[in-house]
Amino acid sequence: MKRGFFILLLIVSFISPGCGQSKEAVNEYQLIPYPNGLTPQKGSFKLTNGLPVVVQCPEAQCVADSFITRLKQCALMNLKVETKGTPGQPAIYFQKQEGLHKEGYKLSVSGKQITVKASTANGFFYAVQTLYQLLPPAIYKRDVTPGLTWSIPAVEIEDEPRFAYRGLMLDVCRHFSPVGYIYRFIDMLAYHKMNVFHWHLTDDQGWRIEIKKYPKLIEIGSKRPETLIGYYFENYPQLFDGKEHQGYYTQKQIKEIVAYAASKHITVIPEIEMPGHALAALASYPELSCRPDTTYGVSTKWGIFNEVFCPKEETFAFLEGVLDEVMALFPSPYIHIGGDECPKTEWKNCAHCQALIKELGLTDDSEPNKVDGKKHSKEEKLQSYFITRMEKYLNAKGRNIIGWDEILEGGLAPNATVMSWRGVEGGLTAAKAGHNAIMTPGAYMYLDQYQENPEIAPTTIGGYATLKKVYGYNPVPDDADALVKKHIIGLQGNIWTEYIPTTDRRDYQAFPRALAIAETAWTQNGRKNWNSFRQRVESDFARMDIIGVKACRNFFDVNIQTRGNGKNGLNVTLETDVPNAEIHYTTNGTEPTNQSTRYTQPFLLHGNLSLKAATFRNGKRLGSITSKPLYGNLISGHSFTVTPGAGWMTGDIWDENHVLGSDKQTFGLTNGKRGYRQSYTPWVSFGMNESCKEVIFTTDLGKTESISKVVFGTLHNPAYKALPAGKAVVEISTDGVNYQKVAEETFRRQLPGNGRKAFTDEVIFAASDARYVRLTIQNGGTLRNGIDYRKDNGPATIQANLYLDEIEVY
Repeated sequence: MKRGFFILLLIVSFISPGCGQSKEAVNEYQLIPYPNGLTPQKGSFKLTNGLPVVVQCPEAQCVADSFITRLKQCALMNLKVETKGTPGQPAIYFQKQEGLHKEGYKLSVSGKQITVKASTANGFFYAVQTLYQLLPPAIYKRDVTPGLTWSIPAVEIEDEPRFAYRGLMLDVCRHFSPVGYIYRFIDMLAYHKMNVFHWHLTDDQGWRIEIKKYPKLIEIGSKRPETLIGYYFENYPQLFDGKEHQGYYTQKQIKEIVAYAASKHITVIPEIEMPGHALAALASYPELSCRPDTTYGVSTKWGIFNEVFCPKEETFAFLEGVLDEVMALFPSPYIHIGGDECPKTEWKNCAHCQALIKELGLTDDSEPNKVDGKKHSKEEKLQSYFITRMEKYLNAKGRNIIGWDEILEGGLAPNATVMSWRGVEGGLTAAKAGHNAIMTPGAYMYLDQYQENPEIAPTTIGGYATLKKVYGYNPVPDDADALVKKHIIGLQGNIWTEYIPTTDRRDYQAFPRALAIAETAWTQNGRKNWNSFRQRVESDFARMDIIGVKACRNFFDVNIQTRGNGKNGLNVTLETDVPNAEIHYTTNGTEPTNQSTRYTQPFLLHGNLSLKAATFRNGKRLGSITSKPLYGNLISGHSFTVTPGAGWMTGDIWDENHVLGSDKQTFGLTNGKRGYRQSYTPWVSFGMNESCKEVIFTTDLGKTESISKVVFGTLHNPAYKALPAGKAVVEISTDGVNYQKVAEETFRRQLPGNGRKAFTDEVIFAASDARYVRLTIQNGGTLRNGIDYRKDNGPATIQANLYLDEIEVY
């Protein structure tokens, strides 16, 4: 272990500038994913016109041919194919070496020759991807770049992947992806040594695969009349764009895509959702539902719907017919059958389902299940029957199933592989029970979440997963037991597209975070290094720019944070992912230049600042300017008490570049940053009811101060059962026991007709001496069930909840 750590430090020293040598003397290995064995060497190998490419095994022929074709395309360089090399003559050798891992390879580059060794075509392919990344980024161009020197740094690499399954999932149901984008998406997987494209093809919002036996799936199921505008809980009634959204892939297109992926050693795994997420299918064939006389529509909004497949013979015959055509198109050993988010309401009310439950002898558990430790209902066991029946059908055809971790409920199908998305528990439970598992926990692997400040980012489904957070995930802890290590076969990132309507947005959400997943999937955990990775990511941006990938570029920006310093104060911290850069900032609203104050360490927040910051290298600005007003006041960074306690949101992001959580000192309310309308992230939520209609906030100034103003923010979002404050009362004390009311204010507002809005209110009073301040904020009144927010099973009216952010005292 110590030896491995020493080698890692050696590698980092070779790729890090500033080590006392000229840049030309130090080889840089800008590889993603990073190899599991790399020994730096001096010098380089120069590619020249007429260079022999000696192919000594048939497994390497296609890979060598593609390498030659690419060099001719982007460098006008003609390499010669030979079967025997001339001793002492510069050449590239492709040689078979038995005994290497099927996806492993050896790559030796010296000043005289390049030798590529592998046991399979897969290994040769991954070796050539490494060669491409060692060449100038222009290797990814489709035209010639004149004047380039095409050389490869000398190196010795012996490499193989950590996990067998290394994937990305793309949802094309919520928003359809054009065929051209699918090809480029596959290219990006291949360039980074990922080997699975999980294609989510059916859902409530659209059926995207041609099934010739059931033409209505395309005629009806591939089209929805309109699409939800904005965030799901932003408006009530919800707003829609009035534009038909449609699209599907023909079987011919699918065959061509699958063949193309196979040429890149990528397996395409189709997902056909069952028994839930079935509205597009039921709109096409309502007889497959529990209420066959009902007319269904392809869903125009997101969410989970009660309408699911009914487990009757007609349904199983339909699904078997669909899967027969799917299997003919996809040679993958796996078929993904979904299995997630399947409400049981329809089944509970369905005479056929209840009769089937009785016939099968299914009962509610009286004791926890031995596999997952949970009690399961008879309807959950009916889902297990559904999944197991479909698994048997696929097994008989030589295929296995993958399902989301809900397939654990009620008993796991015998040969199923579990995709663990609701945290890591599902995967660990399946692995300990002897089933293979693929880790894709939502907190780390869901690329539809925010990756930069939601105030300036496009709308997403929520959550917060930065590049550093994604990179920090380890699917198999070092101390995991043997079964877990054996049966967790890989990991996958997921790109759900509810809020991703365009190809540029898909790129933005996927990259560069997919690079972190690629490295975690390939590189042994002990060889991963965040500082090394972020240097290599910068080089990958150059490659992505050439390929045309519109990646999120907040990598080059500054992240402005505040943190309680433990002494009733706030420190301002400026961070960036981009390596070897200077951060310069201003506090008066002017744009920073390389002559502005240079950030060197956290500084104490004093007063109200209009903070702007940017990264610079060699005097040149690298990213965008980050702006953030900060509000330093008498309680910045102070602890406090609140009654009642906070609800589902507890405030701002704690260590934004790493994990989602709360600043343990400020909980978002005294961190110097005010809330905004774009997201719930900065807010602290408080549930209100008939016996609790206000929040009481109390804090200690630390010493007696003269105060004359209290400022606080609340959120208007009736669709999510929140209204801004209706009244505020300020009380002060010098001893923390006896309080005197100094101000009371009732707010009369012009509320927007729809959407969310952040309100900032001031309560001003005569200057008074105080050490303790108590602020009582009354909620904004009542909301009407089904009129102001989506109808639920509650009473006709409810008390509006309060969402608070940034309480300030001056």
